[in-house]
Amino acid sequence: MRIRAVRAMAVQERVLWARSVEKTVSLRAFSHAGAHAPASVTAPPRTRGPRTGPASGPGSVLVEIVADDGLVGIGLGGGGWPGALVVQDYLTPLLLDEDPRDTERLWERMYRSTARYGQAGLALMAISGVDLALWDLKAKVMGQPVYQLLGGRARETVPVYATVRDPQWARAQGFVGIKVGGPFGPEDGRDGQRANEEAVAMIRELVGPDMDIMIDCSSTWGVAYTLEMARILAPYRIAFIEEPVGPEDVDGYATLRRRIGSTLIAGGEHAYTRYGARRLLERGAVDILQPDIRWTGGLSETLKICDLAAAHNVPIMPHRGGMAWALHLILARPDCPLAEGLTLTDEEAACSLFDGEPVPREGLLSVGDAPGFGLTMRAEPDGQRRLEELREPAPWIDIRQSHTKDAFSHE
Repeated sequence: MRIRAVRAMAVQERVLWARSVEKTVSLRAFSHAGAHAPASVTAPPRTRGPRTGPASGPGSVLVEIVADDGLVGIGLGGGGWPGALVVQDYLTPLLLDEDPRDTERLWERMYRSTARYGQAGLALMAISGVDLALWDLKAKVMGQPVYQLLGGRARETVPVYATVRDPQWARAQGFVGIKVGGPFGPEDGRDGQRANEEAVAMIRELVGPDMDIMIDCSSTWGVAYTLEMARILAPYRIAFIEEPVGPEDVDGYATLRRRIGSTLIAGGEHAYTRYGARRLLERGAVDILQPDIRWTGGLSETLKICDLAAAHNVPIMPHRGGMAWALHLILARPDCPLAEGLTLTDEEAACSLFDGEPVPREGLLSVGDAPGFGLTMRAEPDGQRRLEELREPAPWIDIRQSHTKDAFSHE
């Protein structure tokens, strides 16, 4: 069996915004009077510009790998149209006429060939999409779901926590926790700290004493502010604080984990490959490691990260773990106790690029026994753009030309 073709398409995952059943929720939303918010909880005036943190990315890259017998593997990585260019111009020549079942050898070939410019970020996101497509194809060749290639199921189902959802709705659906983002940060001063506390207190009152509350800071808090907020929020039993500092600040993570006893410190979605994860683990910097299988190198690399974390007795909760790409891994690993839920209703799944998107039932997620990741492409969605469209009218894209501006928008 040989690889006959590799295709890449820049996509925008509309499913993440297709939430008409119930609204998305952030701490800042709770700090404005609303359906459940008392009028006393109001946002402090902004005086020092926008919050800083990792910028939203350019979208995703869908990869299709076609074998000479006609079987097709699909994978979803990061990077949008720049990631698609990496796949076509740099990775495809490394893959054609190779055996797609040689996932380990092909991963090393792609990584070593791009190491001078791709040890993190865009190139790794593109490699992730290719690697997932290779695993999907390999499992289809064997007629097995991906989890069977990982040693079979460690569990039938996994509990789900809901991200940026209405807390009462999430509780009614049976989710074990609710993660809220968008907290106020250091630039908001004492008023922001009070608004954070009032919003968390309100959420705790809505969900009761047993449901977990998590806070995603998107790298905006810093060490001193996180220490103070952990003290303020201690009475509300926060399950974990996610990405309180920048991904490069391993010392900051280690300080927080050492000095905070009221909650756990989670991070790692922007720690690329086993080498980035190793830095966090060897420094004792996180209580929970959160690799993103679509950014950090795909399934091949995430398996190595899981083994490293297991050796340090640190549980893994993959970023976006409720999507099929990571869910097979979670169900095959005893050290992955929870899945992050993003596609939480049948209505949202209908907006996916794929048929077969896993949807929780009574707060639990599982996958079937369809070969590969169990996903099939729907008809090419409106608004998505194949690589060849993005490259016209010239093979070399000059970002100074006005026609390239549209390539950054996939709406």
